[in-house]
Amino acid sequence: MIAKEEQQKMKEDFLKELEKARREEKTIGLVQGSWDLFHIGHLRYILEARKLCDYLIVAMDSDEKIRKRKGETRPIIPEEERYEFIKLLNIANSVVVKEVDEPKWGLIRLVRPDVLVAIKDNYSDEDIKKLEEICGRVAILPRQSETSTSDKIRKIMISGKGKKFKEVSEKVKQAVIEMCKRIGHQEEMPEPIPMLIHHLEDSTDWVCPVAAGCFWNGTWFFGTNQTDFSLSKYDIENRTELYYATTEHAEMNLLKKLGEVKTLDTPIWTTLFPCDECMKVLIDKGVKQVYYLEDHPERNWSKRSHALAEKHGVQTIPILEEKKKIESTSPILGDMNAYQYIYPPNAREQKQLDIMLDMEAQGKDPLDPKYIDQEIMRVTDYWYISKNRFPYEGVEEQFLIVARYPVYQKEQITDAMWNDLQNIWLDLSLQYDISGGALCLRFGDPSLSGATLKRFHVHLIKPKEESKAKFSVGGHKQLKKGLYMNHPNPNEKV
Repeated sequence: MIAKEEQQKMKEDFLKELEKARREEKTIGLVQGSWDLFHIGHLRYILEARKLCDYLIVAMDSDEKIRKRKGETRPIIPEEERYEFIKLLNIANSVVVKEVDEPKWGLIRLVRPDVLVAIKDNYSDEDIKKLEEICGRVAILPRQSETSTSDKIRKIMISGKGKKFKEVSEKVKQAVIEMCKRIGHQEEMPEPIPMLIHHLEDSTDWVCPVAAGCFWNGTWFFGTNQTDFSLSKYDIENRTELYYATTEHAEMNLLKKLGEVKTLDTPIWTTLFPCDECMKVLIDKGVKQVYYLEDHPERNWSKRSHALAEKHGVQTIPILEEKKKIESTSPILGDMNAYQYIYPPNAREQKQLDIMLDMEAQGKDPLDPKYIDQEIMRVTDYWYISKNRFPYEGVEEQFLIVARYPVYQKEQITDAMWNDLQNIWLDLSLQYDISGGALCLRFGDPSLSGATLKRFHVHLIKPKEESKAKFSVGGHKQLKKGLYMNHPNPNEKV
């Protein structure tokens, strides 16, 4: 633990540096966290925060503060080592320790940053409104990796305890192979099926490995069922009631990785239909769609779970049956221009297509700034700027510059909009050091332009070093092989 005298000296030095940065009219940014077992997601998160300001402050929770929130086993890395580690990385202008008795938002009120950087789970919409009265703005960043410090610690503990059971991973792999045979798994199956099956091997239950996933804040997250190896060998191998009462199901493991999510308004994908206890939790979280590969409809837990889903309006969709039904009944998908806001045949990934179709079904334009489910970096008179959540191959940076108002035809673009677009192009090129790249726009018939979304938008692309970024022009009239529709075509009778 850092000595009190040293902490006081650090705070005094920090306040002097902060005042100097203010006098120099630098943009002050603040990002906060525990930074225990510092991993790649932490590093990416801080580096993204650094792009939003001239002077970045990284606030770090003290040992006592972490213990109060996460229990006596945390932190793993003591505060003096965490502090020195972040300092040595040279990724922040100042590093500040937050004490256990610090009042709520105390540091935020002290610093009054121009940009407060956070993930979506940190604050409610109401909190953000209050914070924006203190700060210049609150910038919401998506999680930068699937890695979770808590999950890493759990895996280390499970790995150590699991050594007394021989060939656990080999048994899990064999169980996964058998499941793939049952479902008739093929390489061209749409996402997220290949990702679910890949993550199945992270399970530590070799009798029935299960994986669950969801697309949240621009990232796929996955969880698997985990055996409690602190139980006796007899209870585990004989699957006694004690085992079933304590093992962690895939859906619960997934929710743990998502963190403090109050409402999960996104579909859940799982290899096995959720049990009734998991279904209760998913219903409480607000989940409205559950896609699954397998089920045991003859089992009482499955019957109870289906009844719960039906009672609470949760749509349960057998992935492979749905895919076969769509392929058999709709080999020709009809007039794709019947969609008001989207053009499905140009979708490149299943998750991209699902988002588009879900929004269209709700009568919402996926690019409307009121509905777009990702951070808006900047707003001008005529455009808003966001990062493309489905970047093209070979891209280092890809920005979406989207019409703020419902503009769908090139004839609707005014001179003022073009001038504004030029300023955005020049500003982003300077801010992100884009010395060479491309400003790409499509127009007209999407079956010719290659666009998936009809609202007028422009891509600013910075390619990776020694790589060619692939921006396609030209479209399709049918879906890409392996993709499938999760909503009916609006011009077809249902």
